[in-house]
Amino acid sequence: MANKKIDIEILAKRVELLEITVRELKSVEPEVLEERLKKIENSLYITKEMLTTTELAEYLGVSQSQIYKLTMNMEIPHYKPKGKTIYFDRKEIVRWMRSNHCSFERKEPAKD
Repeated sequence: MANKKIDIEILAKRVELLEITVRELKSVEPEVLEERLKKIENSLYITKEMLTTTELAEYLGVSQSQIYKLTMNMEIPHYKPKGKTIYFDRKEIVRWMRSNHCSFERKEPAKD
């Protein structure tokens, strides 16, 4: 009988903890969840070798139409097996981005 009482007390504590957790989840703002999901998606792109047009646009933070323009003009390395779907090698994209480095020199103000 004593064991059943202890088991019921343990279950009651667990239910109470679950209720607290559920209340906390309800209080999370949608923007916070959206930001966390974006971070998770970006980390997934880092582990993939080949990206689709949609994934690459998300990875680079540009529109899909911009990606299509770059492929149409042959400005970005890509693959078109069977001539339809476009794929991008993530490592090649990183090299391509680094090869388009823009540097600037800080100019000193003119002295009179």
